[in-house]
Amino acid sequence: MALFTPADRKSIMDYIVSFTEQNEHIVALVAVGSGSFGYTDELSDLDFVVAIDSGENLNIVKDSVANELSKKASIIYFKQDPDIPLQVYLCDNFLEIDIGYGVYTDAAATRAHWKVLFDKTGTVQEAMQTSWEKTKNDPKIDEYAKALLECSDRVWSNLMHGAVAIKRRQYFRAIAELDIARNFLVKLLGLRYSLDTERGRDVDKLPEFELHTLKKTLVRDFSQEALWSNLTCLTNAIYAELERSEEQTCIKINRQQVNEYINACRNF
Repeated sequence: MALFTPADRKSIMDYIVSFTEQNEHIVALVAVGSGSFGYTDELSDLDFVVAIDSGENLNIVKDSVANELSKKASIIYFKQDPDIPLQVYLCDNFLEIDIGYGVYTDAAATRAHWKVLFDKTGTVQEAMQTSWEKTKNDPKIDEYAKALLECSDRVWSNLMHGAVAIKRRQYFRAIAELDIARNFLVKLLGLRYSLDTERGRDVDKLPEFELHTLKKTLVRDFSQEALWSNLTCLTNAIYAELERSEEQTCIKINRQQVNEYINACRNF
């Protein structure tokens, strides 16, 4: 089966808007994700939130949506998490459709660009706008300082365990430890540059010199010597970030101590 086209995506989106608007228990439909402000590109999928009239009708609405979608698209994967009001569909042309559910009186926006596609009550858009304004104006937790503390408290352990694994030639274990440590660094960089780096989403938007440093921490050669080099680069990159804001964090185990341990393992 060929990959979906923008026309396929629009056709499914229009169909979802049409049948949800006719459902008596659905009050509003909200586009979230990239589709709410203009798709990133031709590979972007569909993400919605369905606002229903009452929690008592949640299962009725979910079953109805699943039934309607199956009439229009050939679904090769479907998941409905019993603990989360979310449905995930994958069509045979590989278009993914994620649909969340909630009661309309609880409507709130966690992103500025979410777009109300229809609203039978005229209250959902206002509630989302009000909640977003409140979120913007609320005192913010310093997420960067919080991430610095988490990193300084934990990352030394991953770096040291990585050194032991390299020395033991347990390369898969070493790579796993380096990946965890690198994720701490990526999170810090994302917060500092105001980028969404979850699952690597906007990492490519980092400045080139930051990307150059990150690339040096990636495993390119599955050998002991190459992994020692990766570990050294990663250690220094992480501590360079921690030391930028030393007044905001108490570095538990410092750069010199970690490097001493790495060198001791290497020369053991």
